[in-house]
Amino acid sequence: MIGRLLRRRSILSDREQELRAREGELLDRLAAALERFGADVAATDLQRFREAREQLSGLFLLVIAGEFNSGKSSFINALLGERVLPEGVTPTTDRINLLRHGPAVSEQPLETFLLERTHPAELLREITVVDTPGTNAIIRRHEELTRDFVPRSDLVLFVTSADRPFTESERTFLEQIREWGKKIVFVINKIDILTDPAERQQVLSYVAENATALLGEEPRIFPVSARLAQEARASGVTEQWERSGFDAVEEYLLHTLDQEERVRLKLLNPLNVGLRLAGRYKEAAFERLKLLSQDVEALQNIDGQLALFHQGMLRDFEPRLSRLELLLTEMEQRGVRFFEETIRLGRIRSLLDSEGVKRSFEREVIADTPQQIEAEVGRIIDWIVERNLQVWQDVNRFVDRRRLAEHQE
Repeated sequence: MIGRLLRRRSILSDREQELRAREGELLDRLAAALERFGADVAATDLQRFREAREQLSGLFLLVIAGEFNSGKSSFINALLGERVLPEGVTPTTDRINLLRHGPAVSEQPLETFLLERTHPAELLREITVVDTPGTNAIIRRHEELTRDFVPRSDLVLFVTSADRPFTESERTFLEQIREWGKKIVFVINKIDILTDPAERQQVLSYVAENATALLGEEPRIFPVSARLAQEARASGVTEQWERSGFDAVEEYLLHTLDQEERVRLKLLNPLNVGLRLAGRYKEAAFERLKLLSQDVEALQNIDGQLALFHQGMLRDFEPRLSRLELLLTEMEQRGVRFFEETIRLGRIRSLLDSEGVKRSFEREVIADTPQQIEAEVGRIIDWIVERNLQVWQDVNRFVDRRRLAEHQE
């Protein structure tokens, strides 16, 4: 049966190519929209989105995740029919392993925690299989590597162990990755250690109930024994192969990895990542619009206060200006009387004393008017400063109250 899978080729129809091109355009538009958010977009979000877009044109990406010692590596080896990855009871995977087809066995580091392994296994001509570090590894960076790589996947096979099914750390990990909208299939490995059928059914029911509660839908679950599958491949014993449960896994992969379904999952991968980010930053945009609306309302309120302040200033300035005008009017009146009394033929002799006339004019007409004007102008200036300070304090108090209200919300 696996031979049927290996002979399949990923030949896209014109319609599928059109959908891929259209999706690429939509993702480009979303990328441009995210860029406009500037520094507000998390660098990790941009990186995941970029990786998901790049994966659109790559081979189908099958990510194997689960706790260390759940048998992920042995499951992959049994799936490929060859010992491609090291196995052990201690954590054997400390980085992301990309298993791709190549003419010979080789490995090449792509990034600090990303290793590309090539192998001539025929299955790898059609898909890229990804082995990830254990989700409950002592080194927390290992779990972060797996969690951060999941957005690139087209399908996640989550391997749990029959002797420790659906642990709390597995639940926590699945809660973190479910938001990416990935299709998750559960594999219960080491099922052969449960010889009692009732025990097996209890484990299956337990995983099904918890997975359904967590994901919101009942997932596909496959009880398998990677050990029996590898032994069956080596010995050719059909009965042992049937007991391993891998027949059902291969049948499912044949259905999932046919052209139509595989392309569907491939197209959904970046769309789900994009939808998640679009939803997140749509909320951020709405928050910005809400804040902007509040800012506009606040500015309108402040503008209204300033308009009232301006009207009040004009109103209250008139009496102060009148006092200045009164001082000048009184001085003008004294000047008129001075000239009427001084400029006479009978006082021609005194007019010849220009210095005396000047002193009389300054004493009788000007008098202390300059000092009074200076004092009045000083009072006006003090009043203007006081009023401006008051309105500034009122605006600040208004802004502070608004900020406090926003913080409480």
